[in-house]
Amino acid sequence: MSTYIKFIAPYASMIPVIEECASEVEGIEVSIEVGNMDKGAQIAKQAEREKYDIIISRGGTAHLLRHVTRIPVIDVTMSGYDILRVLMMTHEFSETKALIGYPNMLSGAQAVIDLLDLSVDLFTIDSIDEIEQTVYEARELGYQVVIGDVGTVESAKRHGMEAFLIQSGRETIFSALEEARASDIFFKWNFSRADMLSKIIQYQDHDVMVIDENGDVLFEAWHSFDHCPLSDLELAQIPANIDFKYLVNWRYYIKGHQQIDVKVEHFNHEGVFYFLLHFTHHDEILNQLDWVEQFSMKQKPTVIAESDAMQAVMRVIQNGTENHQLFFLVGETGTGRGLLAHYIHYLSWSGKTLLEVDLSRCQFEYLDELLSPEVGTIYLRHLSQMPADRYHLLGRFLRKAINHDKHIVISVNESVVDRFDTQLIDQSIEIFVPPLEDRPEDFKGLVTLFAAYFHQHFGTSVMKIQSDVIEELKRYEWRGHARELKSFLKSVVLAENGYVLKYEHVKKYLQEKYSTQSTSVYQLEGTLEDIEYQVIQSVLEEENYNQSKAAKRLGINRSTLWRKLKQN
Repeated sequence: MSTYIKFIAPYASMIPVIEECASEVEGIEVSIEVGNMDKGAQIAKQAEREKYDIIISRGGTAHLLRHVTRIPVIDVTMSGYDILRVLMMTHEFSETKALIGYPNMLSGAQAVIDLLDLSVDLFTIDSIDEIEQTVYEARELGYQVVIGDVGTVESAKRHGMEAFLIQSGRETIFSALEEARASDIFFKWNFSRADMLSKIIQYQDHDVMVIDENGDVLFEAWHSFDHCPLSDLELAQIPANIDFKYLVNWRYYIKGHQQIDVKVEHFNHEGVFYFLLHFTHHDEILNQLDWVEQFSMKQKPTVIAESDAMQAVMRVIQNGTENHQLFFLVGETGTGRGLLAHYIHYLSWSGKTLLEVDLSRCQFEYLDELLSPEVGTIYLRHLSQMPADRYHLLGRFLRKAINHDKHIVISVNESVVDRFDTQLIDQSIEIFVPPLEDRPEDFKGLVTLFAAYFHQHFGTSVMKIQSDVIEELKRYEWRGHARELKSFLKSVVLAENGYVLKYEHVKKYLQEKYSTQSTSVYQLEGTLEDIEYQVIQSVLEEENYNQSKAAKRLGINRSTLWRKLKQN
């Protein structure tokens, strides 16, 4: 089945490229007309009457068409290549240049300008109505050359300025045509099956519900439950407390003597988030143990190992997982032992569950509950905080876990194998995790990895790191090792708006960090409230600023932790 596309080109020279690209995409029929803004809107309304499946346009015209037609509108985005071409074409002009456009267009342009150190200033507009006034202001400020979309170029010419149009290249037009084809298939598939799927779900043995961002119910089907077991308030709180970093979130509710587990999956449709809830009765005690966390491995953990010290660690892990089940990760806090525990799990049991156990709060009478068939690896943390009289109980559990074919990983600050019997020692391997100071070759990889992580998860701007930044970071004494380095970089990149992390920026933040070293939590100076705050900060750093984990370590709930932090 063909997809019928009305391509509304904002300028005529776009037509040959559209025709060339359309001939290479299977399953589409493309009709092209030239029309910018209001004329484009008239064409779109006629396309709707003629039953076209998809409309493609660009920039302000595409934005306008979404408000005048019910047909899906695909926007030919302005890629970095498109902007790069026009910027390089105007690079040799000595006149002052202004690039005028919408925020989504200028974000890509800013990156190109910064990276290539071009002499172009940016003017942001949020609506079509701002074009004329912005061009006028640019002229009054002495700018002689304007770069922009069709409407911007036309306005600049009316004001007697030199103007250059950002033209869409073959790659962006080809991408828009493919997106149009894929979107049409998606829409038709969903529309034709929505009613059928709704009926099928009603007859399945599932208890499910779909809610929107406000907690309003859009769909529900019940089998084990007579109706939704949650109150309206509890439903409304689910979207507000979702961690969008994870595709699946879990919520647990106690109703009478029954625990109800709710698996929450989120998805985005036309810019709006919806939530699919799966309800189950759950009697497994594992989910009631607040000193146990469960992890499912989605992908291989990234371990930076360019240094000789870390390459040796990786060789020990690779060779050791074949013949051993008990691993001691020996190293200082912050050296990345948790990451290595996840890596060991991935090598052997990536399809099963990883459990992280806080031995400082462990209820040993429940340890056997961790040995279910779904569990592949058990990672034991905070051994040094475990009471000494529990070592014999831990040893008994380790032997039982090995007999159940589990991998056990224990993180410690110093060797403790002499505290266990010979049988366990023979089945164990010690992996000595080096401090950051012994891994200078890993700094570049670590900094790059952390910057990429912050960009993906927090939307930070930094995309490039100057080489002298790495050298400056190497000179600093990172007593908290990789964890402290990551925490420091997080503060730096969150504070920076530029795309390049420069030496002078990092130098400034390092100097500020040096100046505050005297306030280390280990000095325990000040009032009782001051000492309490310092202890909280120390635990937060150890838990990589995860407030839920820190609250558990401190034996308080998360709201109490938040209140204590706010008081200081």
